[in-house]
Amino acid sequence: MSLAALQTLLDRSTATASPAVADSVAYPDRQMTAAELVEFWKSARIMAMTTVGPNGQPHTAPVHSTLDGATLSLVVYDNTVRRADIRTNPRVSFTTWKDGAVAILYGQAREVPDSLRETRPGRSGRPRNVVTIQVALTRAYAMRAPDPAATAGPAARS
Repeated sequence: MSLAALQTLLDRSTATASPAVADSVAYPDRQMTAAELVEFWKSARIMAMTTVGPNGQPHTAPVHSTLDGATLSLVVYDNTVRRADIRTNPRVSFTTWKDGAVAILYGQAREVPDSLRETRPGRSGRPRNVVTIQVALTRAYAMRAPDPAATAGPAARS
């Protein structure tokens, strides 16, 4: 895993963040390091993934994914809207949050060739297939949870 590549991406994203993002997510006091982001992402049970359809319609769905350096990997069912969206528009985004910490990742998705495989049947009992998707991250923002001592009033800190 390349923590250096992820750290470079985090630093570049923070340095070029829009004013709204810089003021709400990408600011130095709470910026996660690459190592912190990897641990946070591992601890997240689920992420929201957004793709965009051919008519500009966003599609958001829960997924599980693995962060390895500046690459995300995940599997999707072969008959999902996400898979069709990625074929026509590879731009995707992900977010997850917990206890005031948040990560927002953007990237370019591609289906891994020859990754189609059978998986467990669905509720209907019919067989299902999945494909592997890899996402080359293009932007990443990751903010630590607030420090309770920093947000407590003077009486709470004494």
